[in-house]
Amino acid sequence: MSERPGSAKEALIAELLGDVHLLIERVEKADASAKATAQALNEATASYRGQVDELTERLRSETTKIITQTTEHAAQSLVSQQASTLQKAATQAMDKALTAQLLKRTWLDWLTAAMIGGLSGALVCTLFALLWRL
Repeated sequence: MSERPGSAKEALIAELLGDVHLLIERVEKADASAKATAQALNEATASYRGQVDELTERLRSETTKIITQTTEHAAQSLVSQQASTLQKAATQAMDKALTAQLLKRTWLDWLTAAMIGGLSGALVCTLFALLWRL
């Protein structure tokens, strides 16, 4: 074959072959570009998954911390309420008991208790004075 096409048919075939060659080159470039794009997408997806995993772990940690703090606060509040209720109940019981006992006592009972206390104190002082002199 010569360098120049001999007929129109050969010219069209040569031109078609040239176009097919250009098309093949473009397809190869597009394939390489698609492979590079796919690789970049895979890397970006892996990075995104890593970030999502990290954020998920951080969220779990924060949620656990919040639940723990809320539970501790609720427990402290409940214990505080129970202690307050028990203290009020004990105070009321003591008030009722003391009031009932005090109301039963008369002035004569109080005077007798004071005299016995005074006499026992005087007796103890006298004993100590005698022991001191010996």
